[in-house]
Amino acid sequence: MFRQTHFGFDWGELFTGVALIIAGIVVLHHPGATMAALTFLFALVAIIRGIATLASFSRLRALTGGLSWVSLVAGVLDILLGIVFLFDLQAGAITLAYLFAIWFLIDSVAGLINAGHMRSAGTGWFILTLVLDVFAVIVSLLLIMQPVVAAVGMIVLLAADFLILGLNAILVAFARRQI
Repeated sequence: MFRQTHFGFDWGELFTGVALIIAGIVVLHHPGATMAALTFLFALVAIIRGIATLASFSRLRALTGGLSWVSLVAGVLDILLGIVFLFDLQAGAITLAYLFAIWFLIDSVAGLINAGHMRSAGTGWFILTLVLDVFAVIVSLLLIMQPVVAAVGMIVLLAADFLILGLNAILVAFARRQI
């Protein structure tokens, strides 16, 4: 009954792709505003998360008992962190940059720790993996020492993701003419 035999050109994907590309260009041209917006969003999410945690605390305490106080503390800290970020966007931006750098460091160290399995692929692959993981650890440590660079890197990656997703959506829109 609802079976279509032809998909046709996908205007929704085209508009989505154009919007994502525009977003990527705007992010690249306004990195400070982008970082402020990300910090603001993070602050709002932290406050909402804290309120939600506090709202469910009594039910959690009734179900779990003694250790529910950890959630109470986490909820209060979420709210406080969100409020601090709202009133000091610069501190929030630097914190996000540090989190970005620490995330890279954790992934890099995990890759280094687990590189041993690459021996079965060959010595060359194992050595290449080790070198790249060591390089990634060094870059991560440099990002931690230079949070502004980490913030810029985060903005560039966000813009690149928008641009790539936008280009892909446009390609899908045209490719669906063939389906």
